[in-house]
Amino acid sequence: MKIGEDIVCVTGASGFIGSHIVDRLLARGHQVRATVRNPDDAEKTTHLKQMAERHPGTLELHRADLLELGSFDTVIDGCAGLIHTAAVARFSAKDPQREIVAPSVDGVNNVLSAVRKAGSVRRIVQTSSAAAVYSQPRPGVVYDETHWNDEATVKSDPYGLAKTRAERSVWSFVEALDDVSAVSINPVLVLGEPFTAAHVRTSLGVFRDLLVGTFPAVPRFWFNLVDVRDVADAHIKALEDDTIEGRFLLSHTGMWMRDMAGDLERLLPQYAIQTGQLPNIAMWVAAVFDPRLTFATLRQLLGRAAPVDNTRSRDVLGIEYADLDETFRMTAAALVEKGFARPKAR
Repeated sequence: MKIGEDIVCVTGASGFIGSHIVDRLLARGHQVRATVRNPDDAEKTTHLKQMAERHPGTLELHRADLLELGSFDTVIDGCAGLIHTAAVARFSAKDPQREIVAPSVDGVNNVLSAVRKAGSVRRIVQTSSAAAVYSQPRPGVVYDETHWNDEATVKSDPYGLAKTRAERSVWSFVEALDDVSAVSINPVLVLGEPFTAAHVRTSLGVFRDLLVGTFPAVPRFWFNLVDVRDVADAHIKALEDDTIEGRFLLSHTGMWMRDMAGDLERLLPQYAIQTGQLPNIAMWVAAVFDPRLTFATLRQLLGRAAPVDNTRSRDVLGIEYADLDETFRMTAAALVEKGFARPKAR
């Protein structure tokens, strides 16, 4: 990929990960065509325009919708690189097939159709997820890129099903072509600076809940964690180096949610962080009232650790993971300063 000459398309550019990828691309001087559902929505695009003002790269904003056939055709035409981040970041819905699975799977096929028509794309980097690697953690298993989430169903894990099917669609597409290569980036729970309020509704919601004390004590959940800057850098390295191939599971480390709370209490002593352990039964009761929780999710994750091997990301992509204390401090500071979280003072 020739920086400044080849055009890179980024789908889902206003999303949490997509925004950081655009920022990194522009900082390196790339020409970027970014797709969003509504380029006139200032709340979701102003930060992207500000990035273009302070970086040497160039940015074009284009309207495109995952479920609108042909909406990516003119955007992708002429692009040499594609970073596909657009997807539905929801874990539950009244109609999970229509609201979660279809937008991701049909959407990626819509994007790939545009790639086929354009004939200009040589490199695809897809934002997949650890949800395409595992669903219900199995005791004694350390997860890596050889694992696939083959147990997710619309009922048990619609998000994992959507991510798995979408990623496999990309691999099937590329395997049939000689002149297009691909890499998938599979991050775990992503932390870092949000640019809009919408970013807090995705992976940052877990961190925000700890910071503001949403629960009277801490649920027994395990989370693998990664800094969004590392995720963005992984995409850029995979885009620019066409010798890199395959899947990359991105994870700095994993820990129980209670340990995350303990680290926050240590790093931010000015806030009253809840660090007590919430009994499992309380989470089953909470699932009746909290739309973010489902009984299927609790059966899969409550009390289950999912260790991850990040060797491939370090050895092949060369990722040097950000210090986790720094990530925690930066994420908390951004949430508070931008008014997205109001933690209780100690």
